[in-house]
Amino acid sequence: MKKTKIILLVLLVWAVPMGAMCMESMFRNGVLHFDYKKEDLAPAEAAARVQLEKDLAALIAIPAAQRTFENTILGYEKAFDRYGEALGMSGFLSYVSTDKEFRDAALALQMQISQYMVDVATRRDVYRAIREYTDTNPKLEGEEAKLVKDMLIGFKNSGMDLNDKDLETFKALNKQKAEYIMKFDKNVQEYKDPLPVTREELNGLGEDYIGKLEKTPDGKYLVTLDYPDYVPFMLNADDEPARKALEFKYNRRGGEENIALLEDTVTLRRKIAKLLGYKTHAHAKLENRMAKNPETVFAFLKDLEKKLKPMAKQEDKELIAYKNAKTGTKNKTLAAWESGYWSNKYRKEYLELDSEKIKEYFPSQVVIDGMLELFGTVFGIAFEPVDIPTWHPDVKAFKIVDAQSKELLAYFYMDLYPREGKYKHAACFDLVSGELKEDGTYQPPFVAIVANMNKPSKETPSLLKHGEVETLFHEFGHVLHNALTKAKYSALSGTNVSWDFVEVPSQMLERWAWDPSVLKSISKHYKTGEPLPDDLIKRMLNAKNYGAGGQYLRQNFFAQYDMTLHTRAKTPDSTKLYFSLTKKIRGGALPLTPGTIPQASFGHLMGGYDAGYYGYLWSEVIAEDFFGEFAKAGLRNPEIGRKFRKEILERGGTLDEEEMVENFLGRQASNEPFLKSIGLSK
Repeated sequence: MKKTKIILLVLLVWAVPMGAMCMESMFRNGVLHFDYKKEDLAPAEAAARVQLEKDLAALIAIPAAQRTFENTILGYEKAFDRYGEALGMSGFLSYVSTDKEFRDAALALQMQISQYMVDVATRRDVYRAIREYTDTNPKLEGEEAKLVKDMLIGFKNSGMDLNDKDLETFKALNKQKAEYIMKFDKNVQEYKDPLPVTREELNGLGEDYIGKLEKTPDGKYLVTLDYPDYVPFMLNADDEPARKALEFKYNRRGGEENIALLEDTVTLRRKIAKLLGYKTHAHAKLENRMAKNPETVFAFLKDLEKKLKPMAKQEDKELIAYKNAKTGTKNKTLAAWESGYWSNKYRKEYLELDSEKIKEYFPSQVVIDGMLELFGTVFGIAFEPVDIPTWHPDVKAFKIVDAQSKELLAYFYMDLYPREGKYKHAACFDLVSGELKEDGTYQPPFVAIVANMNKPSKETPSLLKHGEVETLFHEFGHVLHNALTKAKYSALSGTNVSWDFVEVPSQMLERWAWDPSVLKSISKHYKTGEPLPDDLIKRMLNAKNYGAGGQYLRQNFFAQYDMTLHTRAKTPDSTKLYFSLTKKIRGGALPLTPGTIPQASFGHLMGGYDAGYYGYLWSEVIAEDFFGEFAKAGLRNPEIGRKFRKEILERGGTLDEEEMVENFLGRQASNEPFLKSIGLSK
């Protein structure tokens, strides 16, 4: 998952440029600093707001006959660059700071900024200034033409073609929507309802897991709803009532308030789309994406659904039969608290895989060193540890340089271990975008991976499950997309591409984590020093597609649920839709738990992937096709790596994505490599 332009994340749908926040005050000795104080945030933003108003006034005052691309289009971009400078890394620190008061202050400031930006993005005088230039039909090419095209679509979706009355309605709806999104996210992040369990109820879990759990005064253990607690418990805890209780709690995260916030937000989005002249919110969101319209998306998803259903149905049948054989029951379904547990049991018994054993071969430092060496070779780059300021002692920093010229390309941070108040998942944060500066030099990007891997203990180093290795490779794809950009303008830099293409490089890099030679090079048993054995690698590859039908059908459901919510003429009951669509797409063998509200914590629907969740599957189809080119040329072949770096990673959003795909493949993308990779043919 990528996280970009953190300060103004909520505003990605508007015309305000989300470009580089890379002015000199953000830097000391050429690198970022992170020693911000909460009491300085509001005054800094207030002063920046005054300066932004002055810059916009100067932009408006330019006589129409004197307007140029530089003083109008770039002038607009630079005005917001200066605003971002004053905010610095404070928005990012709201995700990673150890100081709760600072995090709260930064989040509160983001709410104020989001409200202010609604007004700024809907100023007619600014829009008229931009149109005074674009209405002259300037002969622009390349990045300049793409920048203007994207800017005008952004203005359109900011309501600039609305009459005054409708514009005021548009602004009010957007302000309300921004507030709902912030509240939804806060409710999920702060939701706490841990399950107290006895030592006996922890049977099946390892001592390393049990030892990290907080204990209650009466001697029970608290299993939280955070991923590092929840997932291992659901896969390994033998006590079924405890799993049932935890699954119920987990799928009520966010609470009933988030149901209302989600449905009200869907209603607001539909009203906004109608105001702008679109049939639905989905039509509005897809206009400037690869898929173009929801009809194309539904056709794509339903075609995959048709192909995946037989595979998933057979998987369900086999798993239910396995559970019945083990328990002496004759059930025809598998409850939500049972599926992960029995799937894990089946995997261990028949596929001879135990993720806890496999992770002994993946000390995080070994994996990281191997990953950097691997992709350094493939893409012609090198990683050099560097002593620069960071936001926490656990964070490691690197310079990324070109392997041949030794040119500095980017700075890269890794913040891998959990701590109180830190962002809960794994993500890549684009801290400073690459861009051509006014003095003719290129601003090197600053990029960070933030994750929550197991910390080292007295007995063991930090050990990664293979799924976590995949996640690390995935996020590293986002890192390279941001770090290796050559885009002239920050608004087109790195991962500033269509949201149904943004996951392509990251999903492609995951595939290296399944290659036998790569697995050898990134593994070393923490006790013996031996790499992953050949027989274990073979079993991992044989088991790779176990459950793939159900897994991808589940992703297909999420995408259809999202698209259905955002194409209906009336906002549906989100819980009824969730349950009915699950049964229709996923089938009745794995029913949801009554009383749960999974959509209350479905953050993608609120946090930028609304009418866009299909992008994960869409981009994976393209990624698998890309990977096939590497597989044919050799996975460490620097020639194909240089081609991918040039045609995809360096381009950012400077070309339409369809054109980039054809430039690399020499043709349009095909879904055949994807279907083959999961064990399906035509």
